[in-house]
Amino acid sequence: MSPGTIRAVLIGAGQRGALSYAPYALQFPEELEFVAVAEPDAKRRATFAAQHNIPQDKQFESWEPLLENPAVGEAVVIATQDWQHTAPAVAAMRAGYHVLLEKPMATTAEDCRLLYGTSAETGRQLFICHVLRYTPHFLKMRELVQSGVLGRIVQVSHRENVSFWHMAHSYVRGNWANSEQSSPMILAKCCHDLDILPWILGQNPVQLASTGSLMHFRPENAPEGAPARCLEGCPAEDVCPYFAPFIYQDMAPFWNSFADTSRGFHRWAARTYIHYPNLIQALSLVVPALRQLTHYEGWPLSVLAQDPAPENIEAALRDGPYGRCVYHCGSDVVDQQVVLMQMEDGAPVTLTMHGHSHNEVRTTRIEGSEGRLMAEFGPGGSRITLDEHRTDWHMEFDTSAGAGSGHGGGDLRLVAAFLDSLRRGDTEAALQGTREALQAHLLAFAAEESRLSGGFVSSETWGT
Repeated sequence: MSPGTIRAVLIGAGQRGALSYAPYALQFPEELEFVAVAEPDAKRRATFAAQHNIPQDKQFESWEPLLENPAVGEAVVIATQDWQHTAPAVAAMRAGYHVLLEKPMATTAEDCRLLYGTSAETGRQLFICHVLRYTPHFLKMRELVQSGVLGRIVQVSHRENVSFWHMAHSYVRGNWANSEQSSPMILAKCCHDLDILPWILGQNPVQLASTGSLMHFRPENAPEGAPARCLEGCPAEDVCPYFAPFIYQDMAPFWNSFADTSRGFHRWAARTYIHYPNLIQALSLVVPALRQLTHYEGWPLSVLAQDPAPENIEAALRDGPYGRCVYHCGSDVVDQQVVLMQMEDGAPVTLTMHGHSHNEVRTTRIEGSEGRLMAEFGPGGSRITLDEHRTDWHMEFDTSAGAGSGHGGGDLRLVAAFLDSLRRGDTEAALQGTREALQAHLLAFAAEESRLSGGFVSSETWGT
């Protein structure tokens, strides 16, 4: 360990903690070292400990005994389930740790305010994992808007197009299917969007209204004769887009979404792999980059099984939650919702979220008095186009991160920013960032309140 290495503890060694943020320590061991882990799943705990050379006495089944002991490092990364965020984050800050906390901060407005208040009281930095702020795509979008090239912002339309298979995976079959056990979908999915929109525009909403409902994933919409599980002989298995083997074994929807938002070699490779897997398998022997396709073991497969070998995926579909019929899961979260916000200067901003998109992609359209910006942010790549009214000047920006970069490059850039802030001791700036994250969460709660009540909600209600 070098003198500048920050020692950290991981609480929650699942998908986001172990596979999205912690790999930074393996790539840059001179900057970050994990010295302890708390994880209830013994296999995940042991795997993470082995990867990071964590001794047995620093491996814990739960966070309580870890945080009751004297601090063993400077930082804690918390990536537990949504409803498990508040208690360990508060305890960690009171124990002297700085905290990198997976979004959403918490599942209630009261707990979100508690987290912010604890950071202010203790002087411990609390970074919320709003990773989109750290992507080349949204950084460039903010730069362009703030430059004034569009003139006065007149109207914004931003869409979080959740693909049909992602909706089924996370919000119908998965951990966010029940709003009381997790959080409303507008919070779980769109606290990112409610964070970046004011950040890009440089102004805050003053009132909002929202509407939405669960339209499709209901028992009455199930194909006739559909069983409780896909592998129990579903009569619609050849036509149902949510048929579990189609999503998790064929992986066609995943690679289609990647290809549709890619260009060049990556588009060709993904398209070819879907239709001619043996060809790509053979080419991967001489083209190492193709092994990202042929040896893919990441999300969503890594959620079904820690070792996503074909036999383990089949077992998960046979016995686990991801093999259930989407119409018989009992999900109660919305599959479409629209939020209308009025900004400080009067411009209307709409945020549309839905779970029936063919592709997994965020799209943004910003109309200004002097120009237009259009943008697309997808798993295969990202781009922004800019058009100036008077001259018809047109510019295109490729804002793609490297293939396979989590959240368009935002995951590891977030970790780097967190570590840099700790080294600089920039507590005031960090607290401002936490305050902005808090506002994004309060906007989500306000949107859910409006959706349920049918009325407008003003900033006086959600003010931080």
